[in-house]
Amino acid sequence: MSCRCPLRAPRAFAVLFALAACTAAPQRVADRADDPRLFAEVRAVVAALGPGVRAAVWFGPPLQAPQLAWNVEQPMPCASAIKAAYLVELFAARASALDQPLPGADAVLADSTHPAVAHFTPAQRDTAQQALGGASTRRIAEAMITGKGVDNTTYNIAANLVTAACGGPLALDGRLHARRGDWRDLRVRRYMLADRSRNGDNEATAHALAAVHGALAARNVPGLSRATIDACRAVLNQPDDARGRAVFAKSGALDSEPIARVEAGWREGPAGAVVHVVMLAQDGVPPQERAAAGQRLGAAARQIQDLLLAPR
Repeated sequence: MSCRCPLRAPRAFAVLFALAACTAAPQRVADRADDPRLFAEVRAVVAALGPGVRAAVWFGPPLQAPQLAWNVEQPMPCASAIKAAYLVELFAARASALDQPLPGADAVLADSTHPAVAHFTPAQRDTAQQALGGASTRRIAEAMITGKGVDNTTYNIAANLVTAACGGPLALDGRLHARRGDWRDLRVRRYMLADRSRNGDNEATAHALAAVHGALAARNVPGLSRATIDACRAVLNQPDDARGRAVFAKSGALDSEPIARVEAGWREGPAGAVVHVVMLAQDGVPPQERAAAGQRLGAAARQIQDLLLAPR
């Protein structure tokens, strides 16, 4: 079966038309660092991982020039970090019905041939059905972003229900690009955990991910009310950090080829908000070494995040 986005077609067209004015091509950002010492520390962490590791880093205030930018226009595998953008499109489409069931979700879960779930085992689909069957839009979003109360497979199936509800990967890709011009380098090409080589991987630049989090931090998302933006923020909100700042984040991790680790989000405190994106990827790792390599990349991504967010 097909599952279309739960916006009526005329309304959806009107919304996308209205957003067109907001989608001018983003200005490209070259490598830069207000603090060269911090930049050197970040590069040293990546260099210690050895050859073959790709990195992209963004750090700065929301929707402004970054204080540190490194390879931020380079497309990178983004794993689940792209789900922060999925959240925006889901809540934009269902703003008045967040606590009602997501239309079509149960039908997708029950259809073993649907591309959103066909690559999972019957047992995995049954587990997802038990966890998400009849679930509200808000609950599916929570499962997709935080994994709260679900296993890793269901966490990814939740994202696939969102993708299916928006018409599939290509349709969701188009909606994201229409939302803001600086989201154009988000690339949705596949359902979560589907073959990464068949239709291409889901990718993003650090600039694009920073724009997603920056727009939510600044409450400047075209087409969304403040209440809907705050609903998105609530799903991304995590416990405060050691400095008492509010934490909003969505990470990503994959141990298939290429290995990917992403830490992205923003912190809010008395001095305002600051957005950070750390993206690491490694190709050519033998299968038996990928889990260990993923752990190294994850530790390095968190180390870089801590360097960026440390008091200075």
